[in-house]
Amino acid sequence: MLAAESLFAEYGLHGASLRMIGEAANQKNASAIQYHFGTRDKLVEAVFENRMQYVNPKRLKRLDELERTGQTGDVRALLGVWVWPLAEELQPRPEGNHYLQFLARSLREKHLAVPAMPQKFMSGLLKLGELLLVQMKHLPNEIAHMRIVMIAEGGLTALARFEEEGLSDPALIETRIENLLDMMAASLVVPYSGPTLR
Repeated sequence: MLAAESLFAEYGLHGASLRMIGEAANQKNASAIQYHFGTRDKLVEAVFENRMQYVNPKRLKRLDELERTGQTGDVRALLGVWVWPLAEELQPRPEGNHYLQFLARSLREKHLAVPAMPQKFMSGLLKLGELLLVQMKHLPNEIAHMRIVMIAEGGLTALARFEEEGLSDPALIETRIENLLDMMAASLVVPYSGPTLR
């Protein structure tokens, strides 16, 4: 899975061959991936699951805390529920950091990130989306949904860039993330213009 995560991040979900992944994982048996995962799609799912089994509970915990403290109306705090659990992936790991780049790459490839994600790991994200839409009632529904998608794509691209840069200084990471949240929150709720409405 680690080899797949790295190579999918670099070459894309369809650009990295199963043979390349097997070789990177030092597997002598050319059928090892098919034996363990069955198909490429199942391998992609396994990469998601390997990280999201930790990310989703952190999101749910943060959402519970916002509900407990009455902050579900704070757009920036809600966006923090999405960003911070992913930002923890920036902490250096011995095998290297590739997951955020993998996510960004999979999102670019026809939005494969969402269909490939096992639904049991989407609960925090789905609940978050509902809470954000409540705070965007001043916007036409189509514009609100479009903004959420664009903010998510832009935020993930920024996180992937931070990962690619190899950021490891906690203070620098925190500054980058806080600034990203400022930008995301402002973009999400800014009034729409006449030209946009037309």
